[in-house]
Amino acid sequence: MIITTTEGKPVKQYFVPAGEAAIWVTEQGNPEHPTLLFVHGFPDDHRVWSAVIEQLENDYHILTLDLRGAGNSTRPEDRSAYRIERVIPDFAAVMDHVVPGKPVHLVGHDWGSTLCWSFVSDPQLASRLASYTSLSGPHVGLLWQWINQQVRSASISGMQKALAQLSHSWYIFAFHIPKLPETLFTRFGTKLWPFAMKQGGVPEDDDYLEHSENDIRSVTLDTIELYRQNAFKPPPVPAPGSIQVPVQLVLLQQDPFIRPYIFENLEQYVPNLTRRTLDSNHWAPRSHPQQVAQLIDRHVKSVAKRKKDNASNAA
Repeated sequence: MIITTTEGKPVKQYFVPAGEAAIWVTEQGNPEHPTLLFVHGFPDDHRVWSAVIEQLENDYHILTLDLRGAGNSTRPEDRSAYRIERVIPDFAAVMDHVVPGKPVHLVGHDWGSTLCWSFVSDPQLASRLASYTSLSGPHVGLLWQWINQQVRSASISGMQKALAQLSHSWYIFAFHIPKLPETLFTRFGTKLWPFAMKQGGVPEDDDYLEHSENDIRSVTLDTIELYRQNAFKPPPVPAPGSIQVPVQLVLLQQDPFIRPYIFENLEQYVPNLTRRTLDSNHWAPRSHPQQVAQLIDRHVKSVAKRKKDNASNAA
């Protein structure tokens, strides 16, 4: 199916088969340009990226997806289907279907970022990538390792940091209470949704706040399993120096859920790491779309320049 944006630009929409799920994909821009794949978090779908994409669509080939269980994608009944190792092959399926053999620049926010960290940690999956930009979502295994290190250090400051991050993650524990989140999202979703979005920095005049009851259920009732299946059963920690993809880590200074210091040892695992800061709350793709787009564009062009320079030096 092809629709048009308000500017009259065509957007393709279709399903991509991915084993036990069918993944909803949108595609726009020139396929000859570098490809960006945007991965959303919880409780979102591909629409969270719309304002960022408006800034980039003239210069890039842009793909978005709905995670399995979110938006228009199908919803596996097996709850273990939301384990990270079963979700991330969906991204490769999209790449192989739409741009086979072409390097892709991956961008993730929130759970999208967390999932993408496991993607770039897998050498075979990571071979499909040109770069990765991460916003507000850590590798779950590295996060728990960092917390354990802070607690065991017997350092007061380290323990304070660990406890502070755990307190900022209070909702993760609440999401593990059987049926509580589902009841809240079903009965009070239209009130909770705008409240949570505004608390996370979504502007008052953003039409993203306008979600129907069905919209809210479609991005919460199944993807809540991302927390339940992974938060306390994390994937393996990558080996030091093993993440070879060029990574841009965008630290959101006002994020109430993720504190920047949890990433303090990341260079140990990502030799090619670029750190950027943005004075933003959690939903930067909605509150600061122009700045987010500029950071993505800057990173992609920097990676391309380094690749070209390396090729010239090797010649």
